[in-house]
Amino acid sequence: MLNLDPGMMIWTWITFLIVLGVLSKLALKPMLTAINNREDQIRGDIENAKKQRDEAEALLNQHKELIAGAESEAQKIIKENQLLAEKTKQSMIETARIEADKIIENAKKEIDRQKEGALTSLRAEVADLAIGAAEKIIVQKLNKSEHADVINEYIKSMPRSQKN
Repeated sequence: MLNLDPGMMIWTWITFLIVLGVLSKLALKPMLTAINNREDQIRGDIENAKKQRDEAEALLNQHKELIAGAESEAQKIIKENQLLAEKTKQSMIETARIEADKIIENAKKEIDRQKEGALTSLRAEVADLAIGAAEKIIVQKLNKSEHADVINEYIKSMPRSQKN
C-alpha cells in the first residue's frame, strides 16, 4: 500500500514552500499589481462615465430650454406676422375704398359734364327750332290757326331722335 516516508515528506514540503515563495515574489505580486491597476482603471472609467452622463444631462436640459425659447420666439413671430398681415389687409381695403370713391366721384363729374353738354346742345337745338319757327311765322304773316299749322308742320319736318 502506501508507504509514507518522513524524509520525502519534509523535502516535498520544503520544495513546496520554496516554489510558493518564488511564485509569490515573481508572479503573485505582478498579478496583484495588475489586478489593482485594473480595479483603479475601472473606478476611473465609472467616474468618467458619471461625469459624462451629468454633462450630457446638462446639455440635454440646455437644449430643451433652447428649443422652448425657439418655440416661444416662433409663436411670437407668427403672431407679429398675423398682426402685420391684418394691418396690411385693412390698409389695402382702405386704399381700395378710397380709389373706388375717387372713381365714383370722377364718374359723377363726367356724368354732370356730359349732362351739361347735352343740355347746352339741347338748348341750342331748341333755340334753332324757335328761330326757324319764328322765321317762318314772320315770313308768312299768318293768322293764329295758320301759325299753329306752320309750327306743327315745321316740327314734323325736323329729324327725330331715336329713343332706346
